[in-house]
Amino acid sequence: MLPILISAACLMLITVFCAAAQADDVPRISIQELKALMDKGESVIIIDVQPKEIYAEGHIKGALSMPASRQIELEDVWPFPGDARIVTYCDCGPGESDSVYAARQIMRFGYDNVRVLSDPAIAGWKAAGYPVEKK
Repeated sequence: MLPILISAACLMLITVFCAAAQADDVPRISIQELKALMDKGESVIIIDVQPKEIYAEGHIKGALSMPASRQIELEDVWPFPGDARIVTYCDCGPGESDSVYAARQIMRFGYDNVRVLSDPAIAGWKAAGYPVEKK
């Protein structure tokens, strides 16, 4: 009986770890890919999840401010078309934790074309000399 219980417990743990790994698999987009989409005039909704003060100091041109410190609500995203291409970004380094958190929140409302701007995100964008604006 004990070997069966141990096997069942191991199977449960493996299932939990696999599900957690899949949950962390939010698609990424590179700085260059995002810039190319913008240059082609493609429709992209860009969301800066940094605190409002940092957003005001300089953000990707056209980006909306939705700080990761708050819960994104349906009212925040309902104006977005259902097939919208959405990119979230922050300056949180490898793993892009704040961007991933925001992307997951948006995805729960049924948006499936959501990407996270890969690290170095906004820092890399600025270093490349791509357009930023201040508010």
